[in-house]
Amino acid sequence: MVRTTLSAFHVVAIAAVLSTFAGWAAATPAGELSGAAAIADAVLWGKEMPPSALTADLPRSVQSQLSEYFQREHSFRSGITPPPGATEEERETYDRRVGIERVVFCLFPRGDSAKVAPQYALDADIEPDWQGLPENPRREAKFIDQLLTDLPKPWLAPYLNLVAGHRKLCASEMDGAKADARSRAMIDDGRRQLARARDAGNGLIRVVAERLLKTGRCNER
Repeated sequence: MVRTTLSAFHVVAIAAVLSTFAGWAAATPAGELSGAAAIADAVLWGKEMPPSALTADLPRSVQSQLSEYFQREHSFRSGITPPPGATEEERETYDRRVGIERVVFCLFPRGDSAKVAPQYALDADIEPDWQGLPENPRREAKFIDQLLTDLPKPWLAPYLNLVAGHRKLCASEMDGAKADARSRAMIDDGRRQLARARDAGNGLIRVVAERLLKTGRCNER
């Protein structure tokens, strides 16, 4: 589990994939989005940050953090070992784990983020394909909620609250007409987590959280 991994600083490659309704391949390319939507697409799905020209409309305070993010993205070197003799599917899984690692490393300019980022990316409970089943994003959110109860690296909490809140919005959205009291309660809980993420002080996380609180949407398209 992640508590053991984070404390032991042990990095190994494991296979799993984070996806949208039809899988990661169906997610919107960040280059087709702009502003807060483009940043949300990158942070929530582990993509590279879009070119600065697509986020020029954001406040100056956000621009300074974006500049630092780009610098860290440029210097990023993954600590995750590629699986030997990987199949195409395993290689895709590896690339997506690295995407999560990159986002965590770039969001938090700390001395220990280079160690913690791959540990979380490898240990996170993520589903290979949601297949339209709301239980899959619920499971991802549940893992994060359990981690947050005893988090060895508290500085990671804003990102975890952001992702968990987003996954809860996704699960409730996928419930659709079948939404019940549990689904509605999950929306409320997800929005509370997004509010905590928004207020935690990280400018880029705030942009994404505000976007989600405003739109209430799982995906940007």
